[in-house]
Amino acid sequence: MLLVWAVCVMAYVILPFQMESRTLTSYGFVVFGVFIACFCLGAFFAVPGQVVAMAGGGRRADFSRADLTLKIVAIGAILAFGYDLFSQGGFDLASSYADRSDRANNLLVGAASDSSIWFQIGFMLYPASYVFIIRDIAFRERMDLRRTAVFGLLPVLFATLAMGGRSPLLYGVLVTVYAFSVRRSVFGAARIGIPSLPGGRVGLGVKLLIALVAIFAFRYFVQVFFVRADAVGGAAGMFQIARDEWGVSFNGAFSGLFFSVLGEEYTYLIFIFAWYLVQGLVMANVLFSDYEGPANLGIYGIDLAAALMRRIDGDFVADRFGALLHMNTYGFLPSAFGSLYVDLFFGGLLVCILWGWLAGLVYRHSRLGLDPRWLLFVPFVNLGIFFSLINTPIGFSNGLMIHLWAIFVFLSGRVMRKA
Repeated sequence: MLLVWAVCVMAYVILPFQMESRTLTSYGFVVFGVFIACFCLGAFFAVPGQVVAMAGGGRRADFSRADLTLKIVAIGAILAFGYDLFSQGGFDLASSYADRSDRANNLLVGAASDSSIWFQIGFMLYPASYVFIIRDIAFRERMDLRRTAVFGLLPVLFATLAMGGRSPLLYGVLVTVYAFSVRRSVFGAARIGIPSLPGGRVGLGVKLLIALVAIFAFRYFVQVFFVRADAVGGAAGMFQIARDEWGVSFNGAFSGLFFSVLGEEYTYLIFIFAWYLVQGLVMANVLFSDYEGPANLGIYGIDLAAALMRRIDGDFVADRFGALLHMNTYGFLPSAFGSLYVDLFFGGLLVCILWGWLAGLVYRHSRLGLDPRWLLFVPFVNLGIFFSLINTPIGFSNGLMIHLWAIFVFLSGRVMRKA
């Protein structure tokens, strides 16, 4: 956690960000530090000292009882999102972005969701695919990348296209990377089980597949940014919007060097990617310093909570999000700590302690090695810390459902002796 936020602060300081209509306060940074300290305190409670790895008696985790359920759920997500995309006019990024903006506006005014029942079904089901990726890559002795692609990555791809965003695909790519790291812990470097060439080198086909997925993901992210920029006059239009509406520019020290060497479009890409990295630091500071609205009680940080409350009391949502709109913070990424503050005020500190304790608990059990099922949670804990830049682990990319599916698979697993 400390490393993630140190990198964030360094990026903000080094790159030529300049606040145009926002003021960052010392008080906001102090509160930010208190939230991070509470996470670290919770982790210390769970891991008060050095954890020594134990032999574990040759145990292995068997999640086979959850395989059929995960496959059925993945197919359901593909069919639901596929039908929703087909009925909405196909795989068009501009159209998906417009639908995403409409859903955000409906959420702001507390209106009932206009998303189809198929989209809602897919939204509930597709997070299971992240768990399937971990289960399939990290815990299965004989890998089959085709199976992982169909039941793990394909639902995530359909979710990304249906939502018109980037977070599902980004999360899926990172989960896949972490899955190979966990596999090394499960099977060891010598028996990692990845299809390879003679001499133990990773096979050319696997390298090409990984490279293609990475290229596709990066290309998709870039294309989304340019589609959105084209709607407002290109990179110049986006820089103008950033100054006038976001309250931030890329005109600080040495900004001229970026524009002269890279040109406007590539500088825009650097700005927008870096803005996602530092945005939570800025918005959380503003929220800590100036937010005076009522506690949001979970609807700000958890998508499903907001969706449920819209059906119960739309005015409840509209009143609370209206306060954020008045501050010009609605629609921006608040970080995990800004999100907790808006939902619970300083009660969010207790949640931070609990979050740190749970992260430390996973670390302790995974290091001890007595119950290898705990390794299933390792990628989600690490990604939850990384994406604290954006939101809490249960608030980012439908994280509540991701963790519920992970708990389901964990409970279905068995600890068995290795043959």
